[in-house]
Amino acid sequence: MGLKVGKTVKIYVCGVTPYDSAHLGHVFTFMTYDLLQRRLEDLGHEVKMVRNITDVDEPIYARANEMGITYTELAQNEIKSFRYTMKVLNFRPPYAEPLASEYIDEMADAVKALLRDKFAYYVGKDVYFDIARYPGYGKFSGFSERLQLGLSAMRGGDLNPDKRHPLDFLLWKSVVDPNDTARWNSIVGVGRPGWHIECSVMSSKLLGLPLDIHGGGNDLIYPHHSAEIAQTYGLGHPALAKHWVHVSPMFGDGEKMSKSLGNLVFARELLNKYEPAVIRLALMHYHHRIGGEWQPELLLEADKLLGKIRQTMSGSDKKSAELLLSRVRLALDDDLNAPEVVNAFGDFIQSQQSPLNHQTSGEALVRQALALVGLE
Repeated sequence: MGLKVGKTVKIYVCGVTPYDSAHLGHVFTFMTYDLLQRRLEDLGHEVKMVRNITDVDEPIYARANEMGITYTELAQNEIKSFRYTMKVLNFRPPYAEPLASEYIDEMADAVKALLRDKFAYYVGKDVYFDIARYPGYGKFSGFSERLQLGLSAMRGGDLNPDKRHPLDFLLWKSVVDPNDTARWNSIVGVGRPGWHIECSVMSSKLLGLPLDIHGGGNDLIYPHHSAEIAQTYGLGHPALAKHWVHVSPMFGDGEKMSKSLGNLVFARELLNKYEPAVIRLALMHYHHRIGGEWQPELLLEADKLLGKIRQTMSGSDKKSAELLLSRVRLALDDDLNAPEVVNAFGDFIQSQQSPLNHQTSGEALVRQALALVGLE
């Protein structure tokens, strides 16, 4: 697959913030890592894939206030729904699925260490990372400072005028309101951790560094993953990850799927109409590096193709089935080329259209190919 990994492969994937139901953008992202995990296991690796849940984050509090419920109630409901959706869609279970709220003390310890080693500083009672202390900050993304400033403002950054540099990012937010339930008493003050320090701590604690593979949506390249790299350096780890796998977004009505635009397609709604394998196969028409506009008609095509595979595999010949399995493996090895996997299944069906004279069934191999991409 072009990856330099050992027998055990450590993967950390940035997961969801549980303030709304899983939509196709989430499914597409996590399916990419499911395909990666399945192929690595097929190659004989042990895969330890950690997928976190960010249940300590500002959007949850805002959404809970809108609904008139506590943030913990909202998070618990959405986490339960998310896990059910991942299970029904036949995603490989993660090695661990930590909640950010379970690691507050460890996050505070990390912030304290960054303060001690002069990688962080207080502004009032808030703590910020000093990007001037990390050489080459921003090189990971390759973005200009102007673009970084714009993306930071869009993706959870703050405009505190007292920061040393506008791109310095929050490590610990002071919370003085006694009615705010999302506050913890820690060695760096009363409050809650910033978004970026959460993943640095959870990945290190659960897998150890460097990670073999780190990933998430490509919107996390900046600022989230760039901040993780800087923090990790400050905490004494020269490298956070050996390889990075980022997934492009799914679009609806010409825009990235998002709650604010109202163009989300929820997985639970599709599961009321289609079986999980159909949804997976439809999404496999998209390459993870490209993403694309969601086309609902792909569900009908996927349903039809899956039906034909099931109808023909019991009578398939071994030679065609061997070619199918080989092509599926080669496609996954080619940068997780899911559209080519779909093509391989389509060509397999075409090869079965004419009467075949064979004595050895290829059914077991076809089932193996289906299982390799989670369509069993």
